[in-house]
Amino acid sequence: MEQKYVLGIVALAMVAVLGISMVSAHGFGMWNSDLTEEEKAEMQEQREVMKTSIESGDYESWETLMNEKVNQMQERINEDTFNQMQEKHANMAQIKEAVEEAKETGDWSEVEALKDELGIEGKGFGKDHFGKKGFDRMGGCPRLAK
Repeated sequence: MEQKYVLGIVALAMVAVLGISMVSAHGFGMWNSDLTEEEKAEMQEQREVMKTSIESGDYESWETLMNEKVNQMQERINEDTFNQMQEKHANMAQIKEAVEEAKETGDWSEVEALKDELGIEGKGFGKDHFGKKGFDRMGGCPRLAK
């Protein structure tokens, strides 16, 4: 019976650590857009090390990587980062509202204006976790396909 509890706790700990690593790897959705090719390559390498260490049962390698990720996240916990996230959230809420209105009226000019004002290029607003861009995952938006 005690072994079941230990296994349950270990499983929960692994899920929590993997969640932290995903958040860290995706930078709360705001840092990845400005990464250099070198930083992207480093992140990919870390993902491979993570996968390999889990598959091979190499706890020490996994623990080292997790500690590095926790340290990186702790460095980002500050008022500037919070303010950036708050601004991005407000911008996305504004865009969402404009898109909903445009769907009803068929007038996409406000969405276009917001897109220009916020410096959003292309037809989407960034990639989701499945690699699809913006409205592409919702079937596409012909007005944003410029």
